Amino acid sequence: MSKKKETEIQISDSKDGVVLTVGKKTVAEIKNTADDAFDVIVNGKHIKTFKAYPEALEEAIKSYNLAL
Repeated sequence: MSKKKETEIQISDSKDGVVLTVGKKTVAEIKNTADDAFDVIVNGKHIKTFKAYPEALEEAIKSYNLAL
């Protein structure tokens, strides 16, 4: 049997939006743009822009899970 390991992702406010962290490692950033859209940034690279925050958050978490 394999054990499933749970990962806790912390979401913190930042100057431009929010930062997602696991432990001390920054996983992704979601920045609010001037036109009320949300940019998802992973490892310093812009991944995608979303009009809704929940979609941006989901994409940031997906990109972290795929990187494992």
